[in-house]
Amino acid sequence: MFGIETLSGNAQAAVLVGIVLAEAFVLYVGYGGLETLLGPSVKRVLEGQCAVLDALFGRCPAAENGGTKQ
Repeated sequence: MFGIETLSGNAQAAVLVGIVLAEAFVLYVGYGGLETLLGPSVKRVLEGQCAVLDALFGRCPAAENGGTKQ
């Protein structure tokens, strides 16, 4: 896939470790972003403060007291 099979043993191992670390970083940032965007809505649905369809269409209040998001 990346052509690393043509490298020597040590170089191949180093490149493979680098690829795995880069993938882990991308997943960490991606899942963190999803949690930031979707976490409050999912939490309100699970707590029973908002219906699922309302959360999907963005019709849930931002906070319990009607205030702004923190």
